[in-house]
Amino acid sequence: MKRDNYFDNYKGILIILVVVAHFIGPFRNDSHFMKFLETSIYLFHMPAFAFICGYFSIKNDLLSLVKSIFVPYVVLQIVYHILLNYVWGREINFRLLLPKYSLWFLLSLFCWRILIEKIIQIKWMTPISFVTGILVGFDTSIGEFAAIGRTIAFLPFFILGYKFKKDKFLDFTKKYSVKICSAISLVLIFGLVFLKAEHINFSILTMKNSYLKIGEMDLGWIYRIITYFLATLMIYLIAIFIPREKRWYTYLGQRTMSIYLLHGIIYKSIQYLTDIYDRIETRLDIALMVIFSVALTFLLSTKPFHFMIEKLSDIPVEKMLISKDENG
Repeated sequence: MKRDNYFDNYKGILIILVVVAHFIGPFRNDSHFMKFLETSIYLFHMPAFAFICGYFSIKNDLLSLVKSIFVPYVVLQIVYHILLNYVWGREINFRLLLPKYSLWFLLSLFCWRILIEKIIQIKWMTPISFVTGILVGFDTSIGEFAAIGRTIAFLPFFILGYKFKKDKFLDFTKKYSVKICSAISLVLIFGLVFLKAEHINFSILTMKNSYLKIGEMDLGWIYRIITYFLATLMIYLIAIFIPREKRWYTYLGQRTMSIYLLHGIIYKSIQYLTDIYDRIETRLDIALMVIFSVALTFLLSTKPFHFMIEKLSDIPVEKMLISKDENG
């Protein structure tokens, strides 16, 4: 299958932002600029990933989804459990459907791809998904189990990606006037975020918990509407400026799975086993952490790590199922 340089470039930029955002997360409240930086990244990076995953969700047969998404999820969930209990010194019971850290996205992606061909046939599904995403924030019973809350909340972006007409979009955005207006719009959005960064409840952006749990029962739904609007706008506006030709970072977009799944282990190991974060005090220290996280992104994209994660999809699930049926 021929690679799509345009979306590989987009994913490459996004995966760098994912890793950087996690590694500088502990400094979020250290300064106005750090709050602005983290807020800006979280406002669109995971919505954009959901959008791109939706665009590529053409073939969704169950077995291939189990092998390519659910099996890596299960393996990494077990790895995290072992690390938490026997390396990082945290005593936590194993719960398969309570995703650890960034693994929630795999579980959500698995659900989206299974359901998309059915739910997309529902009339007005896109606006329905936005309304449902707003309403789910009121439900205090869902919690983090099976990433249900996030699966519902991020579903609209996946649907938008599934319906995205790339060629028409790129033809339209060739116009110089469109690029100028888009650039101005992005400056205004980032300017707004910069001015309001101190007043933004960061938990609104992650869509992880209910409005009640994050202390926004009265205005949480309004904040989610604003988040939906700005995130959707940013996905398209940033897409206008993504290069269409192969660049030096394009290959990162071809190996996002290994980077996404493994960087969390490094981050949590540093957090639990060292006092590095306690020693970081200056802007230079933070800048060095950013450089380290970018370097780590490229390291985890190298062939050994990519090969290791790719091999998880080669586990013969179908043979296990057949063997179980024959013995059952």
